[in-house]
Amino acid sequence: MSWLVMSPLWVVGLLFLCTLILAVALGYAGQSRLKGKADAGIEPPPGGAHLLSAVLGLLALLLGFSFSMAMDRYDTRRQLVIQEANALGTTWLRVQLLDEPDRTVMSDLLRRYVDARLAWSNSPAESPPEAGAVALQQRLWAATGVALRGDSPPLLARGVMDSLNESIDLASARTAARAAHIPDYVQWLLLVYAILAMAMLGTVLGNSLKLHLPQTALLLVLLTLTHVIILDLDRPRVGSIQVSQQPMEDLRQSID
Repeated sequence: MSWLVMSPLWVVGLLFLCTLILAVALGYAGQSRLKGKADAGIEPPPGGAHLLSAVLGLLALLLGFSFSMAMDRYDTRRQLVIQEANALGTTWLRVQLLDEPDRTVMSDLLRRYVDARLAWSNSPAESPPEAGAVALQQRLWAATGVALRGDSPPLLARGVMDSLNESIDLASARTAARAAHIPDYVQWLLLVYAILAMAMLGTVLGNSLKLHLPQTALLLVLLTLTHVIILDLDRPRVGSIQVSQQPMEDLRQSID
């Protein structure tokens, strides 16, 4: 996993801001030196303010695409939580209609399985499902087969099997969605492009020998905040922007 995902957000944000400040400072210092040597016959290159506008516009476009990608992944994780809670809730309701002893056996297994899924939902990012949860899936599936061959109505047992199968599929989908991140090369591309854009900003400012400190500082802070928000959305469990597990918690309370 990328160090951008593992490191604390405030550390990443501080490093990113310092890197952008250094890029602007180097661009400004280099252009100022060239301008200072103009009397010696060395002409500095033109300011290129119009080129800077194009570069910043493309940077904004890249940040927008990255934010959209991270937001889509966040929304996918949120929808999967609701879908799994609904599927498990449907399974629970159908299990209550089974004949004994199938109803008691499956109700106990399903209650423990919901507890296991809720514990996983609140666990650290990318943690695999616990072995106990996987074992409960197998036991639930086996118990459904027993109900299908037992005294319970076959159509009802088939309905339990369908909703249980959907619940297991959604559990796998949530595991895959939690492990999905913005590709590392996209994050590095954003970082490199932002550094080069800020270096170009420094050259334009150095050409006029005016740093415009408040405006420049505001731009750097906004770029840093945007990048940090993208990284935060891309952290399923350790970031400050988290998918609510309320549907699973409501399901657990309704079972009780």
